[in-house]
Amino acid sequence: MASSLDAAALGAVLKVQYNQKKVNNLCYRESSFFAKLKKNQKFGGKVEQVTFKYGNPQGRGAAFAVAQGNITTSVYDAVNVTRAKDYAFANIEGEMIDAAKDNEYALLDGLKSEIDGAFYTCARSIANSLFQAGGGARGKIGASTVLASTLLVLEDPNSVVNFEKGMVLNLSATDGTSGTKRTGTLTVVGVDRDAGTLTLNANISTVGSAIQGDYIFQNGDFETAKSMLTGLAGWIPFVAPAPGDNFFGLDRSSDPTRLAGIRFTQSSGGPYEETLIKCAARVDREGGRPDTVIMNPIDYGQLVVAMGSKVIIDNKQLPDADIGFRALQLNGPKGPMDVITDANCPSGYFYMLTMSTWEFKTLLGAPRILGETGDGLKLLRNPQSDSYQLRVGYYGNLLCDAPGWNAVGKL
Repeated sequence: MASSLDAAALGAVLKVQYNQKKVNNLCYRESSFFAKLKKNQKFGGKVEQVTFKYGNPQGRGAAFAVAQGNITTSVYDAVNVTRAKDYAFANIEGEMIDAAKDNEYALLDGLKSEIDGAFYTCARSIANSLFQAGGGARGKIGASTVLASTLLVLEDPNSVVNFEKGMVLNLSATDGTSGTKRTGTLTVVGVDRDAGTLTLNANISTVGSAIQGDYIFQNGDFETAKSMLTGLAGWIPFVAPAPGDNFFGLDRSSDPTRLAGIRFTQSSGGPYEETLIKCAARVDREGGRPDTVIMNPIDYGQLVVAMGSKVIIDNKQLPDADIGFRALQLNGPKGPMDVITDANCPSGYFYMLTMSTWEFKTLLGAPRILGETGDGLKLLRNPQSDSYQLRVGYYGNLLCDAPGWNAVGKL
């Protein structure tokens, strides 16, 4: 019997410790939307083809011969969705393994914090990406930012949840679905979560051609265009697709609603509850059965205050984790809708979803410990230092088989 917990044995223990339920408990707290998504771990092959039927045969009429002469076929189109990749790492020094020689679980306890942290970082990346268009943007430089300073004011103060001290940042004029990043990086040395500001290690102007309104990325997410998973802002964009659109090979401009969802804005403003009910009616008109509304916590708070005594809260339990969440119930045209919060949802907007049309499809689990070998080894020796590395990540993407049954709305 081995006298110490070596890398191979430790890999087997980690496999037991980090089962899927444990991972879900770690990650679901970071995103209500991710928690509610249907999961599928069989994303094999090169791409996943999602086919849409968005037109029916039009050979009809009161006059037989005329109707017969107008025969058309059903209209089909498809997107070929590729897998996105995302990684997070944890390191352990070789000395620590030797130091725990007589106490196997001392090593396991020491690793737990680092491994949980890697899962958290990967989960945060998924949570942010689920509301983005696939380019990896985490926020924008606000108009009040002085470029010749180290203080970056975020355009949406609530996007501060996407940043951490020590994060290395890139800037770009585009959201990462096209274009290139600017030359140079900045490092976050401080975060003011009340003010929605970042303090950086150098003046913002040290990044070549930086301007107010630039998009902000974590370094490594925008090496090539659209390298992150494509979230709600990609499937249901705030602006309707124009001719020339290329969404996984499909130009959706021929029928922007059925192929790219509904965009709803209350023309005269009005109470949040009224906006949501009218949007639900619009989704109903298009054939959807909306059952979930996702809002930023700040907007959700305003909705609850405005509804006052009409608020009905329902407790939800997740079957694959030991956690639950609370949802405000709002009656829609096709039944009750759960209104939930997600800190990654942009302020001033909401998503109204028919959840049966959405799926998070991955190659095996997500997130998970990567790099398992035949003997169960999950720790890799670092050839450049006396340390071992553990990798967490996933390969997959968000899929929707009926975009037109879903909406993005402006409050």
